[in-house]
Amino acid sequence: MVALTVSLKIIFFTLLLFPFATNAQLIFGENAKFYNSYNNPTEEQFVGASWKDGTIVLNDDSEITGDVRGNTYRGSDINSFKYRKMKGEKAQTFKAEDCKLVIYDDLRIISLPKNLKKMSGKKRFFVAMLLGEHLTIFQDPDANTASSGSNEIILNEGQMLNFLALKDGEVSKLTKMNFRKQIKNLCSDNAAWVTKSADKKWLKYDNMYEIAAFYNATKE
Repeated sequence: MVALTVSLKIIFFTLLLFPFATNAQLIFGENAKFYNSYNNPTEEQFVGASWKDGTIVLNDDSEITGDVRGNTYRGSDINSFKYRKMKGEKAQTFKAEDCKLVIYDDLRIISLPKNLKKMSGKKRFFVAMLLGEHLTIFQDPDANTASSGSNEIILNEGQMLNFLALKDGEVSKLTKMNFRKQIKNLCSDNAAWVTKSADKKWLKYDNMYEIAAFYNATKE
């Protein structure tokens, strides 16, 4: 009876910890080969309607590879993807509920709940700037972009003014104005990253990809 009670306590404790598992393992399965390994700018990235080489990772972590294109748009949002094994083959349609991840011409498009505050309910597609084991950075569909007015010159035209970060199953906003404070709060559990972040020339919004990539690479 004592052994059974201990076993039940262990199971209960494990279930309590499960929601706080590594976000990539929890949401994307074991697809580590799809983590970014190249520099990605902070300009807004778009999925096109042209057929490109791609991969769709289904909910059971199986993969289908062939031609992929965006389909059914609402503004710049992708409602679904078309997939075909090769040219001439009848295309299949995949919505966010049907898959975890879409690779389209080197872009990573992740499937997450529409309600990011609760991380539950119906899903939608989000374009990821960085897909990582511990920290994922992705585009906010409601974010503004830097733009110039009449006869005005702006150095970072087209740059998104905020992104979203996914860590430990929770989503945080990263804004250009308060980026240093926000990213420090998010990454302070990594001693190597904290040491590196003392370099103010490195810790800046324009360098967000490298900052997040370093966190993933050094997080124990």
